[in-house]
Amino acid sequence: MAKKFGTLSWASVGVIASVLLHAMVSTSVVMAAPADNTASVRALVKRLLPASYHNAFDFQLVDTLTPPTADVKYDLFRVSNNNGTSGSRILIEGATLSALTRGLKYYLEEGAQVTVEWSGNRLNELPKVPPAAPAGGQVQGSFVPHRYYTNVVSFGYQFPFWSWKRWEQEIDWMALNGINMLPAYVGQEYVFRELYRSLNLTDAEIARFFGGPAFAPWQRMGNIDGSWNDKLLNISKSTESVYKFKFIDEQWALQQLILPRLAELGVSPLMPTFQGFVPKELSSKFPNNVFKKTGGWPGFPIELSDVTYVAHTDPLFAELQAKFLKLQDQLNGGHRSKYYFLDLFNEVKPDCTTAECVAAITTAVSKSLQGVDKDAVWVMQSWFIGPKWLPIWTDGYFKGIKDANQQTLVFDLAAEVWPAWEGTNGFHETPFGWSVLSNFGTAQGLFARLPQILSGPAKAFNAHKKNFKAMGVAAEGIYNNEFVYAALLDIAWRDPNSPIDAKTHLEQYVRRRYGSAKATPSVLAAYGKYLDTVWNVAPQASNSRSFVERAPTLNMTKVGEWMPTIVYYNKTKFVEAWDGLVRGALFEQKSRISASWKFDLVDATREVLLFNVFPAVHESLVTAYRAKDLGKVRKYGKQLLQLVRDTDRVLNTNTYFSLNTFIRDSHDSVDPTGRLGGSVRFSQPGLTKASYQRYLESNVKDIFTWWGAAGTGHDLPDYASKQWGGMLSSFYYPRWQLFVRHLEQAVKSNTEYDAGAFTAQRLQFEAKWQARPWGSAPGETLSTNGQETTEVVREIYHKYAALAYKAAVDGTA
Repeated sequence: MAKKFGTLSWASVGVIASVLLHAMVSTSVVMAAPADNTASVRALVKRLLPASYHNAFDFQLVDTLTPPTADVKYDLFRVSNNNGTSGSRILIEGATLSALTRGLKYYLEEGAQVTVEWSGNRLNELPKVPPAAPAGGQVQGSFVPHRYYTNVVSFGYQFPFWSWKRWEQEIDWMALNGINMLPAYVGQEYVFRELYRSLNLTDAEIARFFGGPAFAPWQRMGNIDGSWNDKLLNISKSTESVYKFKFIDEQWALQQLILPRLAELGVSPLMPTFQGFVPKELSSKFPNNVFKKTGGWPGFPIELSDVTYVAHTDPLFAELQAKFLKLQDQLNGGHRSKYYFLDLFNEVKPDCTTAECVAAITTAVSKSLQGVDKDAVWVMQSWFIGPKWLPIWTDGYFKGIKDANQQTLVFDLAAEVWPAWEGTNGFHETPFGWSVLSNFGTAQGLFARLPQILSGPAKAFNAHKKNFKAMGVAAEGIYNNEFVYAALLDIAWRDPNSPIDAKTHLEQYVRRRYGSAKATPSVLAAYGKYLDTVWNVAPQASNSRSFVERAPTLNMTKVGEWMPTIVYYNKTKFVEAWDGLVRGALFEQKSRISASWKFDLVDATREVLLFNVFPAVHESLVTAYRAKDLGKVRKYGKQLLQLVRDTDRVLNTNTYFSLNTFIRDSHDSVDPTGRLGGSVRFSQPGLTKASYQRYLESNVKDIFTWWGAAGTGHDLPDYASKQWGGMLSSFYYPRWQLFVRHLEQAVKSNTEYDAGAFTAQRLQFEAKWQARPWGSAPGETLSTNGQETTEVVREIYHKYAALAYKAAVDGTA
């Protein structure tokens, strides 16, 4: 017999949903089939391309295309020249909306020879008259039905403060790349808040449970319980609750714009689910049901990570799942899909040790989804299958799913590094997808295991043809290694056993990115060295972290595959690549270079200065300290600090390498849709738009530095560190300046360096940095420094090129 939930029946929930939906009518659009179902693709053209291209295409949805190979059979498309009665020059036929938009990308790349990237494009260089499509008009398609994008934690590291304008750009980029799956994670706390209210929890109890805006992903996955920004800012919990709810309201308004656009472009939203994690106060409302504790998140303080959850096999779990999914469906105005994202054990263990027990859990979860949607597909990430996860748990996990006849799709999250499908017989013969992660904590740095990326999908496909169903980009952040992700997505749109030739593919990519005439032999040769260095780093599982972004010590070297501070590539060869790229941009071009090329100049310069020159200067500084040579300590200390300043300067020429940009976005997220006209008001006295922006800003500063509240015993400081302008000058520079002073003092007083005293002073500085508002110190702005990238890189090149070569050879300054 179905239970009542507190004092509210299902009928009451329906009334609440109706009221809430009508309250947001200005931003919620009920899905309806347009009269012309290719209108959305033409609208994309108008958003993206110059006016002379707006009527240059004839898009047609067809089901008569013949697969070019036995394996390439999904989302077929054909691009050809059409001079018929329609007047359009380019005919793009496709089996789906995703096929049509991928066909448009094919035309732009092969016909117009341009590409659209995160860092920029050359669409302003398109000829006024659209060029013809490549001759032949061959049918193309994908060998997998699903191409998915992003990682659930990207909604904390990359997306939390994006505006609707920025989301529009990203969805267009997704469509062009043929991506047809995206986690619909924006604003889901709105539904959870209404669910918990219906269960008679107070707003204070609900707000206490939610994480801060940048930390929401880990609260959703049951890793953290609550937040700590009140402590960082010295504000009350009640004030933080108001800010949390305000942010949730506006994110929900944003979600009501995102979902219809996804539907228009054929992208299936992966719907949030009830995963069991609840405010601890809920257990008192249901004394006859079973509640448990996760036992904490490894490395995080127990008081912030011992999350309460409803036992998955308890009837209450299925009841709350049904209530959440139905409420979500109502509040979303009908925008939904049959794909449900649900990660049970993200870096937490099950509460039992036998395969049978784990099977019972996944059977119960499967039935909770089927009880609402008989066609439900349970989508999950494979991250739970890690070193501390026992094989018998994996056996039970997938047995329980099969026992329930549950449709499933597993994303093998970091398959280029730890292919979980290999050790689990393709997840016990379950449909799965192959994806690349590579940048944990959305770390920067040029890095990829490209040979594994180019060969891995075919290996998995040929081993499990029946169940290989997807490919995707599961990076935790963007604006890095764009060629690598482009190549990965291109693999999905060709025969899996017709491998990409890395050199040829890269040269074609560079010509589109920079312009064919500007991709000179020296530039192409420079990029060829990328293939031998930064994009072929087999010993590493993740990006390296530079010395500058780690807390200063005498020994900064960390080896191994996981976040090392050294790089496993030939430094001299990469300096040569940087040299060629800089010379190609600054000395071989007679006209301005593209925004993407400027991005690449900043990226390569950053790599050389921080992973090559900085360690060498640090080594010379430490050697001078050990020799008690005060003159050289001062010399190399000064050089080290100047290097930080110079690096900060070049980074701050580009918006994608600037903390200023992220903080500005956090300020602007008070009104991400523009529906408030930028005006934010609070009924509570003393709360203002500025104080609210300060709260949002604190989330940015915290996640990229402390990742928590210092002094609570966690081990995540600098986990998501950033090599950004603004970060170097405001946060890292003072730490290194303090370190140099301590070394000087130790040499002058003929004593040993006191690491404990330094750490205490460093933490004092960091606490002050966290607490003070951005902009209160010199140089802290909400924009780039306004300097021209090429001119700053030119100065840096002349100043550091010789030292870069020397450092690459002998590791000293």
